[in-house]
Amino acid sequence: MKNSATTSHSIVFSCEPASLHLFLSPAVLFVLINLSWFPLIILSCSSGTVLKDAREEEELIELMDAENELESGIDIEPATEIASHDGDDIKVEGEEYFETKDFVIYDGPVPEIPVFEKDTHIASCMRTRACFPENPQQLATCTSAYGYILGRETGITLAWVAQCVVSAPQDCDAIRDCLSNGQPQVPCDPLTTLDTCTGTVLRQCSRASGLIFAFDCLNVGMDCFIDSDGNAICGLGYCDPSNFYSSCFGNILIYCQKGVITVADCTAAGLICLSGDGNPGRCAGAGQVCDESTTPRLCNGEILSGCIGGRIAEIDCSELIENWTCGESEGTAGCIPSGNECHAYPLLGSDIDENCNGNCVVTCLDGYIQQLCCDDFGLGECIDLGRAARCSGYE
Repeated sequence: MKNSATTSHSIVFSCEPASLHLFLSPAVLFVLINLSWFPLIILSCSSGTVLKDAREEEELIELMDAENELESGIDIEPATEIASHDGDDIKVEGEEYFETKDFVIYDGPVPEIPVFEKDTHIASCMRTRACFPENPQQLATCTSAYGYILGRETGITLAWVAQCVVSAPQDCDAIRDCLSNGQPQVPCDPLTTLDTCTGTVLRQCSRASGLIFAFDCLNVGMDCFIDSDGNAICGLGYCDPSNFYSSCFGNILIYCQKGVITVADCTAAGLICLSGDGNPGRCAGAGQVCDESTTPRLCNGEILSGCIGGRIAEIDCSELIENWTCGESEGTAGCIPSGNECHAYPLLGSDIDENCNGNCVVTCLDGYIQQLCCDDFGLGECIDLGRAARCSGYE
């Protein structure tokens, strides 16, 4: 697919559209459905984190910096009416600026964003975890990702992969095909193998398994692009963040991220996509116009309310994600897991040791210590790996 865009004059530009803010890069989150594709982060109970190389150290520092922010769950950034000039951003000096500045507005086809059910995600984590025994990480590293991937490009691609996994016959070869685009799995060197696009197919090297992960972006109505960080992602075209104007297609937000046109489903955050009134597209509340500086986000039980994207919003967190509620983290109200028995994050895993209780994996999910039983997913016996546990694959 080609990048289809038109140029237009406008009066306000936002470099950061209000949308689901994931804190982790799409390329990293894209591999959450199959933990064997994760960068290998080895956790030591006695001495903290053992790092394999400088690249891992840098990524882990970024992840730890994001850990507190991740606790806020679905975090919706307010729309920026005037952007400051720093790097790729632009500085707005006044209306005369827009008389000479051409903004690019995407006007090509927009993919349909599928419904991504939580049960489907958990089932896919259980099945892929069982069929990739080379991966030593916790099940919680995968299951905890659900609330942080909804509505974005990552969630769109993972929804397709998850559906492929749960629809596959009880055969590990078929399940592994869902993550290799049906091709033989090719060994790779995680430290030297770059992300690539071959037509619409993206390829990434897993540092956990040393195998190539492949996905055809055409499955989700997109093409493959390399973003400014060198990550292969599914998108709608290349873009220049200094002049790309975010827009709405129904409740789907189209915006520029790291040089690639991407999408977000505002409804996944209980919001609507809003444009006009001199503002670019952004995810916002459906209520009256408001000032975010004077109408902060607050919790009333499970309801998150306040000014989001310049409009009043009321979001029932328990309806957005089962077993989530409204809570506060780092002084900001947002949707968070409702339990407090344990904590789990994508990539980082949980703060408890997973183990087997009979034929069930004891893990952390939504802040609760829960059991996910292998029999319920048609899988083999539970295997205790020490700090992690998984079901065995199909015979």
